Amino acid sequence: MYKRKTKLSPIHISLIALAILVVIAVIVTFAVRNDEPKEPAVQSGIVYDDSAIEGGWETLSQEEIEQRLNDKVQAGMINISCNTAPYFKDGKSEGNVMLVNELNNLYPQKVEFYRNDTGEKIYESKAIAVGSKIERAKLDVELPAGEYECTAYFSNLDPDSGATLGVAGAIIHITIQN
Repeated sequence: MYKRKTKLSPIHISLIALAILVVIAVIVTFAVRNDEPKEPAVQSGIVYDDSAIEGGWETLSQEEIEQRLNDKVQAGMINISCNTAPYFKDGKSEGNVMLVNELNNLYPQKVEFYRNDTGEKIYESKAIAVGSKIERAKLDVELPAGEYECTAYFSNLDPDSGATLGVAGAIIHITIQN
C-alpha cells in the first residue's frame, strides 16, 4: 500500500507557531490575573466580553489571519530589562537598579520588587515611559546588610487609565553592603 507524506507549507508552520505563542501569552496572562483580587460576579443577566469583535476567521485571507495573530502577540508582549544583581552601599542609599522600558514595548511600565522570603514589597517605581530608564533608586524599605532574593515585577500600564494590562517577572538578587 502506498502512503503519501504531506509536508506543511511555511505559512502553515508560521500559523501553528503563532497560535502556540498566543496560547502561551493567554496562559501567562490568566495565571497572573488569577493572583489578583476578583471583582464580584454579576448575579443576573449576560455580560459580553468587551474584547470580542464581530466576525470570524472565515472572512479573512491567510495573510490577514497571520497579521492579526502577529498584532495580538506583539500587543501582549512585555519586554523586561533590569540589573539582576543590584548593589546598595547601605539600606538608605541608592542602588544600580537599571530598570529599562525598552523602545519595542508598547506601554509605560511600573516596576515592583518583592522579597521572596517574606513577600514584602520593598520597591515600587512610578510609570516609566517607553524608551526611558531608571538607573539608580532607593528602596522603599530600609533593609539591613545582607543578600536578598527578590522578584522584580514589570507591569504594562494603560497610558490613559494607568490600569495594569499584563505583568512579567524576573528573579533578582539584591545586595546591601552595610
